[in-house]
Amino acid sequence: MTARSALGIATRGEHSGWYGGIPLLGRLPVEWQPNPRIFLTMLPVLLFYGLTKVAPAEVAIGGGFAAVTVVFLLTKETPLLRLIAIYGYVVTAGSALAGILLTSEKAYLAAGPIGDALILPLYAWTLWRGWPLIGAIGREISPTMVGNLPVNARIFVKVTVVWAAYEATKALVLTWMLLNLSIGEYLVYGRLFGWPTTAALVFICGTFILREARRHHAENGGPPDYPSASSRPAAAAS
Repeated sequence: MTARSALGIATRGEHSGWYGGIPLLGRLPVEWQPNPRIFLTMLPVLLFYGLTKVAPAEVAIGGGFAAVTVVFLLTKETPLLRLIAIYGYVVTAGSALAGILLTSEKAYLAAGPIGDALILPLYAWTLWRGWPLIGAIGREISPTMVGNLPVNARIFVKVTVVWAAYEATKALVLTWMLLNLSIGEYLVYGRLFGWPTTAALVFICGTFILREARRHHAENGGPPDYPSASSRPAAAAS
């Protein structure tokens, strides 16, 4: 699979998925159209919620974790994103085991806020080492658009700090929801909080990064509007 397919980027004039005909999504530049594989992430949530209504906690947790495993195996990304996905899978596996041993659906759902909290040291470590995490990810998944920026560019430092603050806030909010809401309410309100805010932050940060990449490219002798990822094949990622 190439980086183009991993990001859900279509060739010029094409839509990147079946949702291309949807008015709002279809009019987005192909660089901003979502990867069709992200809809797979809904499968574990839906299966887990359905099983909680008709089966014991152990069955619901086992079914949800099985769905997470299927999604994990079907979703191939670039090396760094793959490592982050493995980290998330390990956290989910630990929460699933705790949920089964404690017969607690909430122990399984704790994988979300726990994962958000545990990744904060990685943000801090990459900032301290001088190669902010968002810079490494951005250069890896979109070398054509932002690969001209140094990995320690100021914009990457700022965006990494913003994402670390967001992850910390999300961990606190989800923890409060998990402790105070029912399973069904947490699954609904947790996603209503997490998914739109994450998508909005990706769009906002991506806009500033692309703007800085164009400015940097122009200042170093290149045209200010260099080709985007939709205008030439991406390098193979795996």
